[in-house]
Amino acid sequence: MNRKELAEEIIDFCITYRLLGNPKRIILAKSKVEEELGNICFVEGLIHMIIVKSKYITTIDNKRLKKLLINLEKMRLDLEYQE
Repeated sequence: MNRKELAEEIIDFCITYRLLGNPKRIILAKSKVEEELGNICFVEGLIHMIIVKSKYITTIDNKRLKKLLINLEKMRLDLEYQE
C-alpha cells in the first residue's frame, strides 16, 4: 500500500470511528498526513494513538483495525531500515 492509499485509509478510519475531533479538519489534513508518513516518529505516534483511542470502541471493525495497523507497522519498518 502506498502513502496516498494509506493516508486515505487512515483518514477514513478516523472519521468512521470518530477517533479525532473535527472530521473536516482531518479531511483537509490529508496531504499533511501523506507527507508525514515519511517520518518514523509520526508513524509510531499514529500507531499508538489508534491503538489507545480504538481500545474502548465496541463497534469497531477489528479486521479493518488490524489491517490498518499492519500497514502502518510495515511503513514504520520500511522507514527504520531505509536509514
